[in-house]
Amino acid sequence: MDAAIKFEQVALALRPQGHPDHVESLNSLYNYHQLKIKRRGASTRLARSIGTTSGSRFKYLIGDIVFDILKGFPPRLLGTHTGMLCDRDSQIAQFQKSREYNQLLSSASAMDAPTQVTHIRKVVSTYFRYVTLSHRWGKIEPMLRDIDGRVIYNLDPTDGISKLQFFCQECCQHGYLWAWSDTCCIDKESSVELQEAIGSMFSWYRLSTLTLVHLADVLDTGTLSSSAWFKRGWTLQELLAPHSMLFFTRDWSLYRDSFSDHKEDIAILGELEQATGITSCHLIDFHPGVDDARLKLQWASMRRTTRPEDIAYSLLGVFSLYIPVLYGGSAENALGRLLAEVISKSGDTSILDWVGQSSVFHSYFPATITSYQTLPLFLPDLVTPPSTRRIRRPLFLRSVRKMHQALSNLPLAKFANFRLILPCIVHRIKAMTLTRVDTSTATHVHQIEAVGLAPIDIALSERLENAAEEVPYILIRPWHPNLLHPAINTDDALTHQWLT
Repeated sequence: MDAAIKFEQVALALRPQGHPDHVESLNSLYNYHQLKIKRRGASTRLARSIGTTSGSRFKYLIGDIVFDILKGFPPRLLGTHTGMLCDRDSQIAQFQKSREYNQLLSSASAMDAPTQVTHIRKVVSTYFRYVTLSHRWGKIEPMLRDIDGRVIYNLDPTDGISKLQFFCQECCQHGYLWAWSDTCCIDKESSVELQEAIGSMFSWYRLSTLTLVHLADVLDTGTLSSSAWFKRGWTLQELLAPHSMLFFTRDWSLYRDSFSDHKEDIAILGELEQATGITSCHLIDFHPGVDDARLKLQWASMRRTTRPEDIAYSLLGVFSLYIPVLYGGSAENALGRLLAEVISKSGDTSILDWVGQSSVFHSYFPATITSYQTLPLFLPDLVTPPSTRRIRRPLFLRSVRKMHQALSNLPLAKFANFRLILPCIVHRIKAMTLTRVDTSTATHVHQIEAVGLAPIDIALSERLENAAEEVPYILIRPWHPNLLHPAINTDDALTHQWLT
C-alpha cells in the first residue's frame, strides 16, 4: 500500500493543475489513503505532516495540494508577521491554524470535484506566496544559527539584521506572509543543503511572487547604474529569474517612487538595459537554458563573486544545468566544468570564441569569464547549410545533397573525457579568386574568403568558376575526413577528393 501511495504521489507531480488527469490522480491518492486507514483500523497521520485526520476527503485534498505547491519552494521561510524562521512543518502547522484553512473546510463541501481542486489550489497558492530578497552582501550578515528560534524584530539592529528587519516589514506591508533571504534561510554548514540551494536558487526566485532589491550604495538621488549590485555574479540570475521586482535605495525608499512592477516601468527598464547591456525582452521574459549560451556568458563577463568558483556556480540556473559544487577547487576548473557541460548539452561552438589566457582545465576554454566580453562574429548554422540549387559540375548535385544531409545528421559538438569532439563546420564563401595555375602539376590555386575565416589559399585539380551573381560554393572543414566519408556513403571519388 505504501508503494501504491508513493506511486500516486509521483504521478500527481507529473500531472500538475490543468492536466486532464490531475483530479483523477488526487482521487486515487485519496482512495489509497482510505484503504490504508481501514487496514490499520484507525486514523493515521499523513506522511507529509498534514496532521491527524478524521477521514475527511477535503483534508486529504488540501494536504495533497499543499504538498504539490510547496515541493518547489524553499524549505525555510521567514514569517513576516511573527518574525520567526519556519521550516516546512511549521509553515504547514501555521496554515492549519489559519482562517483560510478553516474557510476551506467549510466551503469546499458545496463544490464539485474539479471546482474543489481549483479553489483549494488558489487559496493555498495565495497563502504561501513569498517574497525574495536580492542584495549585495555586507561585511556581517545574519546566518541561520543567528536567527533560528528567535524573533528577528527583537534582535539588535546591526547592519545585516537591520536590512533583514526592513525587508520583512516591506513584505508584510505589501501583504505577504512569507519572505526568503539567502543569508539566513540556508544552512550553509550543511554541504548537502548548500548544494541543493545553489541548484534550486534560480527556480526559487522565479517562483517567488515578488523580489525586492536593496541597493545599499544608491541614495535617493542616485541612479541604478551606479550600484555595485550590477557587478556581482549572483545577482545576474536574481535579475533574470523574477517575474516582478521592486528596487529600493539605501534607506529603503522605493526607487523613483514607482510603485508598479519595475520590470514593467519603461523608464526603469531603460536604466536596467543601460546598466546591464541586457535587452528588455530578456529582462522581462527570460528563459533559462543553453540557447544563446555565448550571449549569456557575455552578460556575466564583467561580474565578480567573493569566492572565485562562484562565477561558474552562479550561472547554473541561468543555463539550467547541474554540475557538482566543489568549493576549494580552482575557479578555472569550476568554469571549465560549466563550459564543458554547456557545449555538451547545446553543441554550441560559439563558446570556443574568446580572447584571453587559456585555462589549466583545458586549453579550449578561457581561464576567466572576462574573455567573453566581446560577442563573436556570426558563423553559419550547421543544420541550415546554403542552398544547393545553383551547384553544378564537377560536383554532382546528388552527391552534394547527400553531403548536406550527412552534415545535418552529424551529432552535436561535445566535450567528454577532456576531449573536444567537433563535427564538420560549414562556411559560406563570400569571394573566390584564381591566383595562379601550376601547369606542371595541373593545380589551380584559389584564394578563398569565407565567413568566419581569414583568407586562405586552396589548391585544386579543377578550376572553380564564379557565378554571375553569387559564389556558388561552400567551404567544409572536417576535423578529420573520416567524419564525412562514411556518412556520405557514396563512391563518388571526386566528391571525396574535394572534401579532403
